[in-house]
Amino acid sequence: MGKAVPSSHHPAVVLRSHYNALRALLAVAMVAVVGLTVAVVIVAREDDQAGDVSALSAPSTATQDGIRYDGGPEEGTTGSGR
Repeated sequence: MGKAVPSSHHPAVVLRSHYNALRALLAVAMVAVVGLTVAVVIVAREDDQAGDVSALSAPSTATQDGIRYDGGPEEGTTGSGR
């Protein structure tokens, strides 16, 4: 079974090596978190801008005879045979 600390190295050298590896891993994780945060903010801002444009040019659901067909229970049912 392997030892936690190799006998060929001083324990302080092994701990420093583990510390440096852990510090590098933490730096990579922080860069990834910052990158993902920036990506989410960019996507959220693009969705807001697209929503503003589509809200201004939303099509009307009223027909020529004034009946609205937007899916409610009291809406017109042309062609359904009810």
